[in-house]
Amino acid sequence: MNYATDEASTVMADVVFSLEDGTVGDDHVYALSLAVRRALPWFDEEPEAGILPLTGLARGSDGKSFVGRRSRLVLRLPIRRVASADSLAGVRLDLEDATLTLGASSVRPLLPARGVVYSHFVSVGADDEMEFLGRCTSLLAERGLKPQLITGKARELHTAEGVVRGFSLMLHGMGAADSLAVQEAGLGAHRVLGCGLFIPHKSVAAVGGD
Repeated sequence: MNYATDEASTVMADVVFSLEDGTVGDDHVYALSLAVRRALPWFDEEPEAGILPLTGLARGSDGKSFVGRRSRLVLRLPIRRVASADSLAGVRLDLEDATLTLGASSVRPLLPARGVVYSHFVSVGADDEMEFLGRCTSLLAERGLKPQLITGKARELHTAEGVVRGFSLMLHGMGAADSLAVQEAGLGAHRVLGCGLFIPHKSVAAVGGD
């Protein structure tokens, strides 16, 4: 089933930036979050705004990844902030050990998924997998959502404030409206680090290798 754009979210959207060729460190996530928030001072005023993981990177050596023509930076933002984010086009973001140069932007609407959404990293303050599942289930239930949950790899991310831990997570068994609600609101903490942000997934497949 393909959903029409008139079924898109009216509150959130993804702003997608092309990137110029370069390299970034494999541990670039925290530095990227700082750089985006410096460039967009209002970012921290929007608790549901987030920075999705860079896409299209090619793993190199010595802890570096290559940025190429297919690489993208994606910001998930309230629709009222989309126009403001366009100011990042052409900006060079300083990531301490690298520079990321942003190209043109486009807006990608959030659309209902076919019942399956995936986040590469969800953090709810629980290191134990069963405790993690319990907290996620409770947080979703508070919003009237009762999907089935499948955990994947344990994740950790180092920041100046400490280590963030969690798991990759797939949610399935939802209707169109619920799948869109999860994409709009996310789950857990640390959106600026790419955590708790969901994207549609093609099928219920094992996420242990993701």
